[in-house]
Amino acid sequence: MKSIVPYTKEIEFKTKIAEICSISLEHELDINEEQIEGNFIVSGEYKSHEVSVNKEAFSYKLPFTLEVTENVIKNSIDFEITDFTYEVVADSKLQVNIEFCVTAEEMEIVEDIIEEPVAEEMEEIDLEKEEIRESVLEEINTLFPEEEENRLEDESENIILNSMQEKETEFATYHIHIVKTEDSIESICAMYNTDVNTLKEYNNVESVNIGDKLVIPWLDE
Repeated sequence: MKSIVPYTKEIEFKTKIAEICSISLEHELDINEEQIEGNFIVSGEYKSHEVSVNKEAFSYKLPFTLEVTENVIKNSIDFEITDFTYEVVADSKLQVNIEFCVTAEEMEIVEDIIEEPVAEEMEEIDLEKEEIRESVLEEINTLFPEEEENRLEDESENIILNSMQEKETEFATYHIHIVKTEDSIESICAMYNTDVNTLKEYNNVESVNIGDKLVIPWLDE
């Protein structure tokens, strides 16, 4: 961040300004979380009459503030006066023109971005799981038609589908569970030591109905 800031101020003297004999500019700063606060200190000597040999001292504090954005690193802020001019604009008024520069480092904004290849890979995994589910259900429906469903209800918990090992390396076997009257998603998860998210990955269900066939992966430890 780099900002060039102009600052102009008229100073009212107590007496007439006949001549500015000397002038200097200093500054003091206070940097907090929201802004830079400070004072320009204009001081020097002047004559109140053209023919006078006497000089009078003057010193004025000119306050200023500058807003600081949130992404600026506060301890990296650097303040520098780049230009300073003055002129008498009335009998007792001195106008000062100050230009200062503020520089600072900005924080890097890190965004969580899922790269396109990763997103595509996740889609492929989801498609593969859906294919596994459809293949298992198709095989079960072929082996156990609807008229034998009562027998399947008693035997389905022990069915091991070893043919699916090549398609999914994380799980070694799959169980087929036919939903009974007393079943719920939570009780089924507890029965097979799995979780709701895994159950939903292999079965597109938000609730279960009596007679539904659920594919449940079984981790081979």
